[in-house]
Amino acid sequence: MHIRLDLIHNRIKGSNLKPVKIGIIGLGTVGGGTVNVLKRNAEEIARRAGRQIVITRASAKDLSKQRICDTDGIQPVGWGELVNPNI
Repeated sequence: MHIRLDLIHNRIKGSNLKPVKIGIIGLGTVGGGTVNVLKRNAEEIARRAGRQIVITRASAKDLSKQRICDTDGIQPVGWGELVNPNI
């Protein structure tokens, strides 16, 4: 059975799905770059995914170190706190 993807996308787009909450492990070159890409492209990602992608927490070796990304709205946590089904 072939289902048109545009019909599925329109159903998702019109729904009130909760945002996908994610945590980032590490805020160095890769983790910080991931934060930058997700924030810069948030609107397009949400449009394609049918819901928002929200970075809620991040862990790093040194939480006080200056970062290459904007960490506003991201709660800095220890490694153990990232393994949480409620993120």
